[in-house]
Order: sequence, then structure tokens, then C-alpha cells
Amino acid sequence: NDYWLRVATKVALFAVLASSWNVIAGFCGYPSFGQAAFFGIGAYAAAVAMVQLHWPFVAGLVLAVAIAAGFAALIGLAVLRLRGHYFAIATLGVAEASKQIAANMGFTGGGEGISFPLPPWTPEVTGPMFYYAIGLLLAALLGMLWWILRTRLGYAWRAIRVNEQAAQIVGINTTLYKVIAWALSAAFTGAAGAIYGYWIAFIEPNSVFAVGVTVEMTVVALLGGVGTILGPVLGALVFEVMSELISSQFLDIHGLVLATLFAAIILLLPGGLMRYLRLAMGPRRQRSGSAA
Repeated sequence: NDYWLRVATKVALFAVLASSWNVIAGFCGYPSFGQAAFFGIGAYAAAVAMVQLHWPFVAGLVLAVAIAAGFAALIGLAVLRLRGHYFAIATLGVAEASKQIAANMGFTGGGEGISFPLPPWTPEVTGPMFYYAIGLLLAALLGMLWWILRTRLGYAWRAIRVNEQAAQIVGINTTLYKVIAWALSAAFTGAAGAIYGYWIAFIEPNSVFAVGVTVEMTVVALLGGVGTILGPVLGALVFEVMSELISSQFLDIHGLVLATLFAAIILLLPGGLMRYLRLAMGPRRQRSGSAA
């Protein structure tokens, strides 16, 4: 039904966002607090392309990906030279600056926001279309990560995460590989922002550039397991389903119960759900192998 279709679409959306964050934070070891900047840039790029330039959504989506990736590559040349807390604070500043720019530009609608054109489909078709669109984006991201992690690029990312100085000594251009990771992360985050904006039909700076967007994708990735391909997907599924169930039982204190529950899960399962799922599956595989 429409309710669970919307929940499934949100699961796929935050699986994309958490997987995108996982590229720079999980595989490279650079946790970014500014991913909301690329989410908002993607949403606004698609909106301006469709409203001001009268482009179709697909063209607006391509523009959103290009601008988000280009912006990440440009600022990454400077920001990715920082490490640790300095990098995290710098990325948070990038997100806030992006929000203020969007709120003070005339062609973006300023602080009043901007509305997308209505989709040209019937209401019965619109919901499934957005579900399949974000699902296709998720499949493309997971497939690309599966391939990249088996190439020189993927090995370079993991070398940077383990010991960046050692990676530099053996000849890895760490700045280049980090910029590629952040640009790829931004590209998929921007695409998700474009689809999300078209889905909800109206955006304004405080909604798409919100710090809460970054916080939620970070929690989802940590819950599922950073540095893994399927961890963010599992985390998104668990997070959204539990969020819906808790909101139906604890409407007034939904946020408090959800935050307490996930704080406990992350403390008790520091490696994420994927780590313990693998540990649980390990003995079964060994027993099946010995039986064979």
C-alpha cells in the first residue's frame, strides 16, 4: 500500500545517503559532517533546472550530479588536506555556508523555498516511479562500490584509512584518491537530493541543508557497519522500520526513545550489525562445510 511504499522509498533513500557517506568515511577514514551540502545542492540544482530553465527531470538530475561532484572536488583540494576534528569542522562549515548561499539567492527562491513542477504521471504511478528511481540509484552505487573495491582505487582508499603516511611513502597520491572518493560520494548524494526534492515537490534551505540529514545518514551507516558494502543498506532498513514502529507506539517521545535505543545499539554493537551478522553466519558456514 501507499504507506509501506513510502517507507520502502525512505529506506532506499537513506541507504543511498549512508552508502555515499560510507565512501569517504568508511573506506577512506574521513568522516564528513557536511554531506547535507551535497544533498541540498542536488535538490536545488534539479529544482532550478526544471523551474527556471524548463529542463526535464532527467537533465536536472544530470546537472545535480555534475554540480555536486564538481563542488566536492573543488573544495576537496583544500579541505581534504585537513585531518581528524579539523576536517569534520571544516565540512560542517561547508554545509552551513551552502545553506546560507541558497537562502540568499533570488533564483533559488531564497528563504521561501522553491516548488518542483508536478510529475506528469497519475498518482497511482508516481509513488512506484520514485521508489524504482531511488532503488535504481542504490543498485548503481552498490554495484560501482563492489567493482571499485577490487581495483587500485579501492586498495588506495583502504590504505589511506589504515595509515595515510605509509600510503604516501609507497607512492600513493593520497590527495587525488581522497578527492575522487569525496566527489563520488557527493555525486550520489546530490542525485539522491534531486530525486528527494522532486518526490516531496517543495524544498527550502532548512529542510535539505539540515544537519539532521547528515546525522541520520551517519547513524544509519554506523548502525549497519561502516567500511562494508551492505552495512548501510541493512542499517537503513533497521533504522526506518524501527522509527516507524516506535513513532506509532511513542508518538510524543518518539525522538527520545529512538535516540536512546540507537545509542545503546551503537555502544553494544560497535562494529555495526554486519559484523555480528558475519560472526553469526561464520559457525553455520563452518558446520555446513564440515558436513559436506
